[in-house]
Amino acid sequence: MGDSAQPLRIETYEIAGHPCLKPIGEVDIASVGTLQEAMAGLLEAGHSRLVMDLQGLTYLDSTGLGSIAAARRRAREAGGDMLLICANSRILRLLSITGMDLVFRIVRNAEEAERVLGGESPR
Repeated sequence: MGDSAQPLRIETYEIAGHPCLKPIGEVDIASVGTLQEAMAGLLEAGHSRLVMDLQGLTYLDSTGLGSIAAARRRAREAGGDMLLICANSRILRLLSITGMDLVFRIVRNAEEAERVLGGESPR
């Protein structure tokens, strides 16, 4: 978003046996490739049930949101889905404005994701 922005970092961890990606920083047109590579890597490795932890995001633009939606489509085509973790009011507002809150299952934290997943599909 700006010249002083930190590069996007992606952390990975597991929730209920499912891979979880946690982008940290800003996801915009300049950094979306990093996120796309991480999501594609999991899908190409055969993971179709994914979790995306949005708690570390400071900014998400339409290119980032579009790439997350595209990864969810790929996961669903492979018989899985994607669960989002988000309590950030700005990101939740973006999801609501775009109607993505009706598309994705969204939980507030990793503990809630663990309960929802319980070893099953995110949906």
